[in-house]
Amino acid sequence: MKNKEAKSLLEKYKSGTLSEEEQALLDSWYLQEAKSKSGPTNPEDMQNQLESIWTNLPVHHNVRKLWNKKTWFKVAAALIIFSTGIILYNNHHSQSDIYTNIPSRQKIVPGGNKATLILANGTRINLNNASNGQIVKQAGLTITKTKEGQLVYKVADNGYAPTQGGLNYNTIETPNGGQYQVYLPDGTKVWLNATSSLKYPIQFSTKERRVELTGEGYFEVAHNKTKPFKVVTTKQEIEVLGTHFNINAYADENATKTTLLEGSVKIKTHATKEIVQQSIVLKPGQQSSIDNKLLVKYVNSDDVIAWQKGYFKFNQENIQSIMRKLSRWYNVEVVFQTEIDPSVVFGGKISQTKNLSAILRIMEETGNVHFKIEGRRVIVMK
Repeated sequence: MKNKEAKSLLEKYKSGTLSEEEQALLDSWYLQEAKSKSGPTNPEDMQNQLESIWTNLPVHHNVRKLWNKKTWFKVAAALIIFSTGIILYNNHHSQSDIYTNIPSRQKIVPGGNKATLILANGTRINLNNASNGQIVKQAGLTITKTKEGQLVYKVADNGYAPTQGGLNYNTIETPNGGQYQVYLPDGTKVWLNATSSLKYPIQFSTKERRVELTGEGYFEVAHNKTKPFKVVTTKQEIEVLGTHFNINAYADENATKTTLLEGSVKIKTHATKEIVQQSIVLKPGQQSSIDNKLLVKYVNSDDVIAWQKGYFKFNQENIQSIMRKLSRWYNVEVVFQTEIDPSVVFGGKISQTKNLSAILRIMEETGNVHFKIEGRRVIVMK
């Protein structure tokens, strides 16, 4: 945005006539002003530079600022550290959504509670269309769909669901643009992200509780010291007694990542031609990553499970990674028309309830990337 346009928006802000979209554009311009300056290497130099940015903003002395000066310093400093992107704060010094809508005849709306339940006998139940309430009675279990988009299993009054001839498995699958929450028979809660599936027995065996995951899931495992809970993916097996953790095991990601929030988990990699079998016990706040070897580091777990809370949270994340997430949630095809430098990273937080164009518009404001929407295809350009 040119300074002339910014000045016009600032004048409108002074008169209190800014629309929500114009406010978002003005905020993004503030951030871009900070980004255009060279990043200082120490806090004192940064403070002086940000003072200069503020002083040289047009009509700043007459504007009733959205942020006070102290908050502006925090925003611009964070932006410089992140290189470019979406750093979102409000006048209460906390993170907040900032968005703008691209005028368009076609709006690509966000995903929602969508999934298919596949019963052990092969019956497929579209949970989008199924009525709330009990939908299946199966081997001593009742399966209920709630209005909040949850699938709840309840075991018969005797506490056990009888099985004959070994374990029978149900599977729940989410499509692009879908998420769902499952309450398993043992009380374990599982949140499935878009394009994911969970395969689990109608009744857990007497020795273990074993499920299979593809895609991404957040688990809150019910404690049972006599019956460990195991999650199997293509690259690993996780064993817990009762804990909270997130697994990202998408096939189009380079690595399978497991993040522990509380308790402990034991991770054992599957032996392949490329990977020697390894095992490790994670501590809260740690994340394991399995590509061609097993690595462990500390991470901000809130960033990892932002999707489960209804947000996108980008922390120094490149455009390729971000577009994979947007593709799954908005059910769009992403095409890179030109190569984008992966060292250009973005940071920030925005609600997953926003229209796709709102997120793309904010990213365009950085000047490092541009987008074109054709039907359900998003073209990424420099």
